[in-house]
Amino acid sequence: MKTLMSVLSLYWRHYPNWFLWGLLIGLMAALASIALMATAGWYLGATAISGLSGASVALAFNTLYPGFLIRTAALARTFGRYGERVITHDATFRFIARLRLYVFDGISQLTFRRLRDFRSGELLARLTADIDALDGIYLKVVLPLASAILSTLVVLVALHTINGPMALAVGGILLLALILLPLQAGRVGVGLGRRLAFSSEALRLRYIDLLRGQVELIMAGRLTDQVDAIQRAADRIHILQDRLAKHDLVGRALISLAGGAALVAVLLTGAYAYEQEAISGSVLLMAVLATLALTELMAPIRRGLLEIGKAIYAGQRILPLVADPLEDESTDLSDHGPILLEVSRVDFAYSDKAALIFSDFSLSLRSGEAIGIVGASGAGKSTLLGLVSGLLDPQCGRIRLDYEDGRAAHLQPRIGLLTQRTELFRESLAFNLRIADASGSDTLLRQTLQKAQLAKVLERSNAGLEQTLGDDGLGLSGGESRRLALSRLLLFKPDLWLLDETTEGLDSETAAAILSVLRSETANKALLFVTHKQAEAELADRLLIMHEDQPPNLISRADSDQWQAAVNGLR
Repeated sequence: MKTLMSVLSLYWRHYPNWFLWGLLIGLMAALASIALMATAGWYLGATAISGLSGASVALAFNTLYPGFLIRTAALARTFGRYGERVITHDATFRFIARLRLYVFDGISQLTFRRLRDFRSGELLARLTADIDALDGIYLKVVLPLASAILSTLVVLVALHTINGPMALAVGGILLLALILLPLQAGRVGVGLGRRLAFSSEALRLRYIDLLRGQVELIMAGRLTDQVDAIQRAADRIHILQDRLAKHDLVGRALISLAGGAALVAVLLTGAYAYEQEAISGSVLLMAVLATLALTELMAPIRRGLLEIGKAIYAGQRILPLVADPLEDESTDLSDHGPILLEVSRVDFAYSDKAALIFSDFSLSLRSGEAIGIVGASGAGKSTLLGLVSGLLDPQCGRIRLDYEDGRAAHLQPRIGLLTQRTELFRESLAFNLRIADASGSDTLLRQTLQKAQLAKVLERSNAGLEQTLGDDGLGLSGGESRRLALSRLLLFKPDLWLLDETTEGLDSETAAAILSVLRSETANKALLFVTHKQAEAELADRLLIMHEDQPPNLISRADSDQWQAAVNGLR
């Protein structure tokens, strides 16, 4: 219940008018449907009675007013149902679209440690399937249940004006059914719906594991086991769906029994009142058909409640990720002074069972200094960049990055990380660059691309900055993709530069030009970079030499012999 109320509170927070208008128009459509049946019943009964009463009475019978009421009710029902669909569905789709933004912003604000807890495709499932499941809370539960209860109360008030015992008998049966049947359906739906949602997620994850790990599964001889696991999950879903369908049939039967009991109550109390000449035959027929119309409003409620478990499960997964969208403000790219990076007595391993990559490791770096990280593959060079950037968390120790000027203590220094994997989007060059500086002018973007030796990319197409890249930067070479990512750092102007194999794959001339730009751009910044090249090592004031089985060794240019030996070992 708490989850349902939380989702509805979000709905009410953003779309209160749509929420109320949907309920009001839904109620209007329901009452129009009941009025149509009731008026038609009275009209048929009155017409039959007037016909039996003689020609003079039949000729005097006024058909204008009941005909007008029937046509009005029919039109109100038609337009009401259409309007209710338009308003409620439009509001729901708007709400779901906004909720996706909130969840996406919540995901973007998660720590990297928390993000690593999610399996591949799980966050996408939260943004798609889970949010889609929440539309049933309003459309399939709240709206039909509210319409049925309010319509029943209105009809009971009308019946009470006709005959008190009739209203009491019908009200007792229908209100009891509107309480007990939804409660029973909700109890069943919570359990079955949750298990169905969980099984669907398990099936999806097993499919993903099969598609992404076919080679590993074949080599391990586990492909058949994975296929069997998928089949078991699919069978489980079929079983749960069959149970849900059976409960739906039982519910429909119970609703029919409740409706039948209400009709019997109307006929018995109405027949007695008719014998006592308290009501006419046409009014009795009107009450019967009005009660029949009421029972038709109960069927959608139960089906929606049978699926409520899926919505609750989705809400429990979604609500912890909901965050208000961040305001679209330009990043403050001004220089707030020198920074200080302190890595103090850090221990790190990728798991509790793995060997320590860093043990009691310490390092300090200030603005205006550059440290190059060298060593064999697997020694932990990229891991150190991950720790400093916050992508990895140490088991113990502390990593701090602050402005040395106390006036900027409330600000977080900007970190720029260039990894060996380039992240580009299927968008224009300008879009991919303005991720770093949303307010950057076209002139600034072109100048930045020229610094990154990408002027030829602009010349390839008449679209210039608006030329569109393919998925993951398709259309650019590997070196061009990395230089485009580097261009973002040039625009972002980080206080701490973290670079991993910056000029890897570039020809010597382009690499020299890039290094010249980096030397200029990072002159007053802190620079920590991984390299295997002598040319890149010349950017460093100190070299951190890393070995797999030995503690890292930090040397400076003043240690000329060690420095030269380390540089000579590079390419």
